[in-house]
Amino acid sequence: MIQSSAIEEVLRWGYVNIPGVLFAYAKELELDVEDIGILASIICAYQNSKPLVAKGVEVGQVLEVCSSLTRQKLSRKLSRLHHLGIIDLEDHNKKSFTAKVLSIQPLLIKLETLIVRDHPRLSSKENSDRAKTQQIEKLEGMLGEYRYKMEQLELKLEEKNPSSAALIPVVIKNDENYRKVADFVARKTGNLLSVKMSNELRKWLDEMAFSPEFLLVLLELCFERQIVNPHDISKIARDLKEYSINSLDGLEMYFKHYVDTGKNISLKARRFDPDIMEFGNFTGIDMNAEARRRIYYKWRYDWSFSHAMIMKAGEVMCQRTKNGGLEYIDSVLNNWMSKEIRQVNEADKEVREFKENKRANQKHSADSQNRKSVNRKEEYEIFVPPLKK
Repeated sequence: MIQSSAIEEVLRWGYVNIPGVLFAYAKELELDVEDIGILASIICAYQNSKPLVAKGVEVGQVLEVCSSLTRQKLSRKLSRLHHLGIIDLEDHNKKSFTAKVLSIQPLLIKLETLIVRDHPRLSSKENSDRAKTQQIEKLEGMLGEYRYKMEQLELKLEEKNPSSAALIPVVIKNDENYRKVADFVARKTGNLLSVKMSNELRKWLDEMAFSPEFLLVLLELCFERQIVNPHDISKIARDLKEYSINSLDGLEMYFKHYVDTGKNISLKARRFDPDIMEFGNFTGIDMNAEARRRIYYKWRYDWSFSHAMIMKAGEVMCQRTKNGGLEYIDSVLNNWMSKEIRQVNEADKEVREFKENKRANQKHSADSQNRKSVNRKEEYEIFVPPLKK
């Protein structure tokens, strides 16, 4: 009778259950096969350590469950998933890479949003409809007074200058949906609709096909957070359109987990970035080009270097070269990444060692040259010319 079997060991380790929903929504979540494999390793680390309700697992535990993972590859992949909003990665500079804690809670929130979108019955429809109706009634009640004032202002403008009537877009008089939203915006901002807001409003209604009721709720949430720039609101609207968020629950979840936490990438990526400006001023490199900004973001998010470390690499470039650029800094950071150098003090130590080795090599080379020179002199001094016959 067989006393032991390798199959028993396989069963003891168990199986990692990867949710099929990851494959179904992989395209919308921008996940590739390697990303799903990394998530499988994370889920395996969860199963082998603690229940899923815990805060997360350490990076070192993920490295333990998959023997083919290297620190460099895992660091790159975790940075990508964190950048996509799939995982939360603890960013404590004092901790080593393996001690950092990661969590898949953002992934679960995204999956919940997508599933509720495709299966509306799973949401609390009754509460959602009631809250939506109450909010819309409240917003519409605020429009009556301002609508009357708007009409009076238009009449006075026509009486004062009849030619200016042509400046009032016909769509304002004929499109009730446009008027409804425009009145609300004017009331909330205390000013007449600007040209930029008017153009963006037309995009929201025509190109993005949002209903006026949905826009009223969206604008109310934006104005509550002091988001009044039309272009910033359009960036949020594009995110909502891309993920097909069309319910009050979806709106509240989006603002809570992305806008309020500052993780709205599309809203943040095009804003003025003081870190990039500081880096450009420090190194003398013009960082206005989009391609150069992407290289900085690669170092910052894909390679997970802090701004201080990028500034240190720029300092090294300025010390070692006369006409250096982004390529030299890229090679410095790539070298540090291969050596797992993530702190400024570690970089300083590496720079000192490099200088010491360079001085030692120069001294050794100089000594060798001196010895050769001495030998040549000695040979010259003892040289005796042959006697003439």
